[in-house]
Amino acid sequence: MPESFIGIDSVLLVMSVVLAAAAVWTRILRHAVIYLGLFSFLCSFLYLFYGAPDVAIAEAVIGSGLVMLLYLTAIKRYRTYTVIVSDETVERIEDSTMRAVTGSDEGKLLTEIENFCISRELEPELVFTRKTVSEVIEDGRFDLIVHRSDEGTRIMGRSDNFLVDELEMVLILHASEQTASFVRLDEEVS
Repeated sequence: MPESFIGIDSVLLVMSVVLAAAAVWTRILRHAVIYLGLFSFLCSFLYLFYGAPDVAIAEAVIGSGLVMLLYLTAIKRYRTYTVIVSDETVERIEDSTMRAVTGSDEGKLLTEIENFCISRELEPELVFTRKTVSEVIEDGRFDLIVHRSDEGTRIMGRSDNFLVDELEMVLILHASEQTASFVRLDEEVS
């Protein structure tokens, strides 16, 4: 083996370890898929370097090409539906607070909302907060707001979100004992 090639396999191995670590530690799912595709591509160079060109071609085409494309397509379909549960009457949001909600009528309401999301191939993301409704609206990172107050539970959503209308109909049909009222955010929120 010529001396100019000594160390190339070591560089490729170190780069593959760095890409594998980056794929595991990144917080952005798309970046993880891209790092894994690059990892697979480096592995195909290693196979080629070690004298297995047929395995290298298969790894390059299937591992870094086809699999990465399938992962990116699956990620594109993945969508979360963020439900903010706002209750400024509690001092701190703790696990016990959330467990108390789970056993209550509001917990049944949240379960219905989760089932609704799952049936629409959406990943329900429940976020409990002490923020006021106006703070949550100002933040803007929500699909639905469930607000607890002394007057009852209000479910708020943007009027351009067609899922809010559909959810209202589903809750009327399935959970007739719920006393939640629906508010469109284009309407005045009191």
